[in-house]
Amino acid sequence: MSKRFTKSDLEQIISLQQESLEAMQKVLGGLRNQNDRLERSNQKLRKRISEYE
Repeated sequence: MSKRFTKSDLEQIISLQQESLEAMQKVLGGLRNQNDRLERSNQKLRKRISEYE
């Protein structure tokens, strides 16, 4: 048996999915920012290491 959804049910599901998507986009943005900082730190460390070689 398949469940029948009302328009209100579908609107609520879509709203929750949109909230989840927005939260994932926020997390992804934070991860990108963190990755950029790590890359810059790694470049600085490589430069310092090369100075000692």
